[in-house]
Amino acid sequence: MRHDATAFDNIERATPVKTPIQAIDRAVALLQAVAKAGPGGVPLKALADEVGLPSSTARTLLNSLSQHGVVDQDVRSRRYLLGSRLAEFTRTYVAQADLSAVAAPVLQRVWKQTDETVHLAVLQGPRRIDITVLVSRQLLNVNPTVARFDDEGPSPLYQTAAGKVLLAGLSDDDVRDLLESPVYAGSHHARSVAEVLEIAAAARTAGYAANVEEEAAGVCGIAAPVRDSTGTTVAALCIGYPRVRHTGDTPDRLRQAVTRAADEISTLLGADRADDRVRS
Repeated sequence: MRHDATAFDNIERATPVKTPIQAIDRAVALLQAVAKAGPGGVPLKALADEVGLPSSTARTLLNSLSQHGVVDQDVRSRRYLLGSRLAEFTRTYVAQADLSAVAAPVLQRVWKQTDETVHLAVLQGPRRIDITVLVSRQLLNVNPTVARFDDEGPSPLYQTAAGKVLLAGLSDDDVRDLLESPVYAGSHHARSVAEVLEIAAAARTAGYAANVEEEAAGVCGIAAPVRDSTGTTVAALCIGYPRVRHTGDTPDRLRQAVTRAADEISTLLGADRADDRVRS
């Protein structure tokens, strides 16, 4: 049909990207072609011709992509469409991008007020990822962007203030699943599932979490959850500082600063202003 043959007419073709892994290049090319075809979808033959693959090869790759939910096939027309899982990826990307933008003024303010390192962290799989870091201007500071500790791998979530807060935002079942990931397998820091669940529960109840040299000597941190309009923890706001300043009223002052700032960002994201955190 004419419609099939011209599914890609008047659409500029992207320059193919070649990497050492040909299967990934082909899969990405197929995804791009499906996306360009629009909501009407595209049949296998037109899709294979567009990316320059035999129909059998294209079908095999599309079947794999379908298994992962990133491509779908209409039962009646047999045309290929983008899968619903791509929407999940998009929502995650947009949420993180918007989160950084929304949080920026608050992060700047708490950074200036405390003169300590401030960072915003999210959970990606079993790992904590810092999406924004503002390093303290003081000569002695904590800089997570250049920190190198004894272990080559990432620190377990339960060793960091931000990680504890992110764990607290998960269900017990999700925490168990996370602890089964390769990140924690064989770690000499490994704690029992019961211990980690207790750590998460404590942070959940208190509304914040602290780390005093658990991750590395001389490093302290205190963090609070950032929640969206559904009450879900989407990030952890953390203030990092050196152990030498973990004296006097500094820990309590930083706790108040980080919880207030996290509440403010949460409100900007649509979370309920009322919360039941322990402030004392």
